Amino acid sequence: MDGAWSIAKIKVTDGQLVEHILKDVNGELNLNFNTAISDGFVSFELIINSLPYSFTVQFQGEDLKYILDSDELIIGSGVERRRYKVIMRTKRDLVLEYYDPPNFQLRKFVFVKEE
Repeated sequence: MDGAWSIAKIKVTDGQLVEHILKDVNGELNLNFNTAISDGFVSFELIINSLPYSFTVQFQGEDLKYILDSDELIIGSGVERRRYKVIMRTKRDLVLEYYDPPNFQLRKFVFVKEE
């Protein structure tokens, strides 16, 4: 999982069970388990009830952890520290998922390894 990853698409399921699949997204994720440092961001926009809403997720942190037993990746620090479920991990693809309670959204991030 070490290395630089680019966001390819995002799937957001809201509290009404409406799914949004976003392919025009911006962001990256950098993981370095040797130093336990992560950084990067993902920004995206959703149209909800005909109004645009912008979201940004930060991945900066100095306590990067991977929990093998539960397939969880802990990224970030402070209020931005989150547990991501690793849905898929290959040499080329990384899919992370987490629930964002304040926005009532289940978010799935699909990353592709930067060459």
